[in-house]
Amino acid sequence: MRYWWLAACLPLAFAACSRRAVPAPGGQASKQAPAASRKPGAQPPPPAQSRPALPPVSPEQAILAQPGARLLPEDFDIGPLADWLGGSKAERLARATAARFLAGLAGGKVLDTEILPERREELARSLRYYLDRRLVPSRYRLGPFVELEDGSLRCRVRLFGSGDAASTPGRSPGSTPGSGSGELYLSQAEGTWYVADVQVGLAALGTAAPPRREKYIPSEVR
Repeated sequence: MRYWWLAACLPLAFAACSRRAVPAPGGQASKQAPAASRKPGAQPPPPAQSRPALPPVSPEQAILAQPGARLLPEDFDIGPLADWLGGSKAERLARATAARFLAGLAGGKVLDTEILPERREELARSLRYYLDRRLVPSRYRLGPFVELEDGSLRCRVRLFGSGDAASTPGRSPGSTPGSGSGELYLSQAEGTWYVADVQVGLAALGTAAPPRREKYIPSEVR
């Protein structure tokens, strides 16, 4: 009975020796790739190349990327010109009405359908007085719209006379055609924009433009 403890420990020692070791996840056994999966003579894949760095941005490019107001040209008489690509929906519709109306004047016609109904007869008669005397504008310039208290719109406008002195009374050959500046008013009636009033000196189209004596100094772009 002296060696009873030895008989009890022999089965435990035999079970520990017969147990198989299991490699831990992520150990050396999991990192070894099977040799049979690679074809003989095949080259290993090239290492992944890093993307080239972007070129540095110049200060000029950084300034141009900043959001800002649109830079628009200006006229000597009426100031800044209209932004034909911007503005609210109402301004775009009103600007389209003004463009059709002024294009009709350049063609020697008064488009009655673009004039406010209650002002149509009076305004058309006044404009035809100048058109009948060959005081017809050849082109025009519009300024930005200003909304008035009653919801109507007002803008500065400049009309240029024809370049043909022979067709314009009071003009000498070789003279620069005159121009008249003023204001154009537009109102809305039943969801449609109309020309409500035209306050432009059309008589100036028949005179030669006075020579400008001021010195033109271009503005510096900052």
